[in-house]
Amino acid sequence: MAASGGETAAKIASIYISDFRAFPALAPASVMLDGKNLLAWGENGSGKSSIYRALRGLFSVEAQDISPMGNVFSNPAVPSVKATLTDKTELHWSSAGHPTVTVLDTARKSAFLSHTRLVEMNTGHTANDAPNLFPVAVEKLLADYEATVAGGLKRTIGELWAELKTALERRVSYSKGTRRPPDFAHRVIGACEQFNEGMKQALEALEAHAKLLLRKLLDVFQTDALELVGFTFFGLIYDEEAREVRNQTLAASVKFRDHALPAPPNFLNEARLSALSIAIYLAGRLVCVPKDDKALKLLVLDDLLISLDYSHRRPVLDVIGDMFKGWQIILLTHDRFWFELAREQLLGEPWKAIEIYEKVDEDGMLRPVIWETQEDLVAETLKQATRFLDSNHPAAAANYARTACELTLRRYCRKHNIQFGYTDDPQKIKIEDLLKKSETHANGNVDREAAFKELRKYKRLILNPLSHNPTQPIVKADVAAALAAVKALVSVCKK
Repeated sequence: MAASGGETAAKIASIYISDFRAFPALAPASVMLDGKNLLAWGENGSGKSSIYRALRGLFSVEAQDISPMGNVFSNPAVPSVKATLTDKTELHWSSAGHPTVTVLDTARKSAFLSHTRLVEMNTGHTANDAPNLFPVAVEKLLADYEATVAGGLKRTIGELWAELKTALERRVSYSKGTRRPPDFAHRVIGACEQFNEGMKQALEALEAHAKLLLRKLLDVFQTDALELVGFTFFGLIYDEEAREVRNQTLAASVKFRDHALPAPPNFLNEARLSALSIAIYLAGRLVCVPKDDKALKLLVLDDLLISLDYSHRRPVLDVIGDMFKGWQIILLTHDRFWFELAREQLLGEPWKAIEIYEKVDEDGMLRPVIWETQEDLVAETLKQATRFLDSNHPAAAANYARTACELTLRRYCRKHNIQFGYTDDPQKIKIEDLLKKSETHANGNVDREAAFKELRKYKRLILNPLSHNPTQPIVKADVAAALAAVKALVSVCKK
């Protein structure tokens, strides 16, 4: 799994998922990556999160039992997940076993973060608590950070924590059973001191990275009022009377407009809380994995950005692109509009994009279908509008036709430096504003004037997102004509 010398590590070339959660054996998922990053869109329930769970289970530090993940409609279910790397290595997880030893290096360095995990990081034990990050820090966030402790020894935070737990569990035998050895307290106190020294170094590194990341995520239009001051960790102490280790708490110290926030979840909105947690989590990965590490490293994010507004989602793409070079990145989302924005921003980068849909087969069974998208988002959107039209889903086809129209007009305006009221909020994009300004610019160009005139015939009925009344289904022939008008517009705007 790791590369030697100056070689680049093998990456995932393909993922095959069968009889696993949303993907029955009759309709397995086959995703071709060819070593590239992946951007995947899928509606809730389409199988998007099944890909996340398959990868997280395959690249796990500990062997995982795959049987609970079987497709519920298969009898019996025989779940299987296989990843083939670019060097032809095959990693197979099934009831026959888990490739624990083979994937261990990648599993320790990789990052899997979902919106659910993000919420957990934002939640304190009570309403007046700051979230306690200690458990996630020692088990995942900082577990692989290598510190230098007494005697010049190199120990990871995970190893120091394990050594402390071992010291707490030490017992010696005597005639009536077992008891703590005479040097028990001395050993435990020493292990606490070693751990505290290692954690101090880890938190200093984490703080520097997290502060930088938070600024990149929040300071989009102006400096945001939220500030990460640092991390509060008082150090573990052994209470000999109670015979337990105290102070197993770690909290992010933050302030908002110079006001200290003892319980951030009570004050901050979900967007700022999410940005803070994302910054801390990604910082943890950066401090634990050396920049020159050539092993396969995965950054898999499932619907991570749904708590952020659209203006604060773009910086996340910049951050992972700039600071996670060398990693193989997989982004999964159910947000169609953000998927389109990400496609536009990532165009030309080493990315592949897929879309996942639920399809009802002839037996009435739901089966996920994966479509690989082309590099040009407009062309792919038109292609999918045609697919929906051919499948007798005119409303869905009209939505895709409208999307292609909006993308084309925005590109046209940017290309010709036409100022327009642009916003990342899909509810505020006014196609009429784009259309009027594009028409004004095209005045005198016969082909473009004709294309815009034809498009206007369908703008109110088909290209208006508020016109799709379910009690008055739109006519397939009208959608076909509108789609043809959009295709003509795309053609003349490219010239």
